[in-house]
Amino acid sequence: MRTTRSSGTVLAALTAVILGITGCGGGNSGASAPSKAESTAAATTAGTEGSTNPDTSTFRKLKVYTVGNFPQNDTKAVVDEINKYLKEKINAEIDFQGLPWSSWAEKMALAYQSGEQVDLTFAPNWADFANNVAKGAFLPLDDLLAKYGQGIKDTLDPRFLDGGTVDGKIYAIPTNKEIGESHTIMFRKDLVDKYGFDVNSIETLEDLEPWLQTIKEKEPAIAPIWLSGSGSDTLGYFDKTKESMKENFRYELVAGAPAGIVLDTKTDKMVISSMESDTAIYRMKLYGDWFSKGYINKDAATTKTSTEDAFKAGKTWMKFGSDKPDSDKEDSIATGIELVKLKGNEPEISTASVSNSMMAIGRTSIDPERTMMLLNLLHTDPVLVNLIDFGVEGKQYVKVEGKDNFIKLPDGIATRADTGWAPGIEWMFGNQSLTYLWEGESADKWEKFKAYNESAHKVKSFGFNFNTDAVKTQVSVVSNIIKEFRPLLETGSLGVDKVLTEYNNKLKANGIEDIRAEVQKQYDAWKAKQS
Repeated sequence: MRTTRSSGTVLAALTAVILGITGCGGGNSGASAPSKAESTAAATTAGTEGSTNPDTSTFRKLKVYTVGNFPQNDTKAVVDEINKYLKEKINAEIDFQGLPWSSWAEKMALAYQSGEQVDLTFAPNWADFANNVAKGAFLPLDDLLAKYGQGIKDTLDPRFLDGGTVDGKIYAIPTNKEIGESHTIMFRKDLVDKYGFDVNSIETLEDLEPWLQTIKEKEPAIAPIWLSGSGSDTLGYFDKTKESMKENFRYELVAGAPAGIVLDTKTDKMVISSMESDTAIYRMKLYGDWFSKGYINKDAATTKTSTEDAFKAGKTWMKFGSDKPDSDKEDSIATGIELVKLKGNEPEISTASVSNSMMAIGRTSIDPERTMMLLNLLHTDPVLVNLIDFGVEGKQYVKVEGKDNFIKLPDGIATRADTGWAPGIEWMFGNQSLTYLWEGESADKWEKFKAYNESAHKVKSFGFNFNTDAVKTQVSVVSNIIKEFRPLLETGSLGVDKVLTEYNNKLKANGIEDIRAEVQKQYDAWKAKQS
């Protein structure tokens, strides 16, 4: 049986609940854009479908929160254009709150607790979504979706909505993008060519070791592997080790549960990966071996420099990313550096994969109806989607002559970061199939996405979301322990055996078994309803 990831990857992915990681889907996306006539028709009806004469007579200023590579130099100019359009469409504007990754999780937790106005907010599963639902941070959306979200219902694969559903109610609307996920590592093509490396020869993480040794010896100015223990960067983004391949990916992520608790599909029981999974322990020891050999940057456990930033600064030759179609081309365009990628696992549909990018309406919204109209526009209106994703035509991009649905950087601009608007939020907003294609991307990109999604397989626990309410005190404490130990375990620092023993002892002393029992109880009850 195939499952989502090895348990080592599970440990890395689930810890994102506390750390606010960048999402597995990152990068920009593109698709054939409709003609101007089609765009106008779509925009005219978007936001009002499913409703009889919705009342938009009162002007609204909606506060929209997201996270990305902020601040951006041209945020005001781009948002001004967005607001001109929204004023015409739904008599509303947005107060755009683009937060940097470093402070986003903390600031959003404060906003939810303080009762600050939150109309629309990025609310992925890995950012404590289920716990925030339990705390009442978000509104249930079923009625609003029925009245003002017909465009969403018409265009979004219904499997996605399971990701935003808790206890039978919808609390968030996922982005329309790849429905399954697989991950990869990307490398500078010039160095791959220089040393004659063959990306097709890499089947497992261990197969990379000769490459790493070559780079260490012949390119001493760069790190063979760059990790940032305080962030999301982890070798688990390439989901295959020799040990996990032997296990045939038997461990699954548990959506909403704290890091380290995974479903063992062989026994249908919840296990603590750092205590009971040979594959997780093996992976962490492999990191330790590579750290001792100098393949990983020495400050991996403490550095605040992400792999992405280190890559752009020339400190490493690799970066992490999604293995979705054309992701290497997307990241090449975004960084201005030609990349090649390893082949990841076949995409798999899990509760995590359909909920890793979602938007929710806050319980403090000043106008939930108008906010749902805005969300519906993001799923149906190519003008709005491309404004948010790519900025203003002529400033951040220009159309490719003779190809209205293809765009490129303006003359004299080397990378998207130089345009003043490149926050990397394309995977967060609305319907990606409405976006333009960058020059160099495949014209049949979205046909590839269709095939990619059709090849994805549901994991055993698909649709299950853990509600933390019964053990929220234990979850809070355990989450802080994970935050403390993750930089050491995920970078191989300070001797894995010693750190792992201390880590497991702290987990045991602070309620990890209570959490495991509650997850098992809820999973068994959920499973009984599936037959």
